[in-house]
Amino acid sequence: MANIFMVGLDEAAADRIGTALAPGHHHIDRCPAPVQPQDLDKADIVFAGSDRTQYLPLLRGFRDTHPDTPFVVVARVPETSEWIEALEAGATDYCSDTDGNRQLGWLVESLMPLAKAVSAV
Repeated sequence: MANIFMVGLDEAAADRIGTALAPGHHHIDRCPAPVQPQDLDKADIVFAGSDRTQYLPLLRGFRDTHPDTPFVVVARVPETSEWIEALEAGATDYCSDTDGNRQLGWLVESLMPLAKAVSAV
């Protein structure tokens, strides 16, 4: 079980991701943007969306204080240039907000070892 924070996602995307993650019994907090990196101190995994003008500054600030916590950028329509920009800024992964339950469940399960390692520190 992980503390998952969803930042700046529209309600429909947050609902889809929440439904996909429900079988894992994770604790999910929905945070409307804007937030500060310190608002995410208890996060094991962060899913952030909206547009790059909101998630990129948050991501860069978050990486300064949380270099190893998984941070996933969620995009309505994934574009290669945005994907690369997010990864270069420190995102752990990048996904579409329409990814199915199976893909999102797999993504969180693949991030759990990272989240547990960070929580243990």
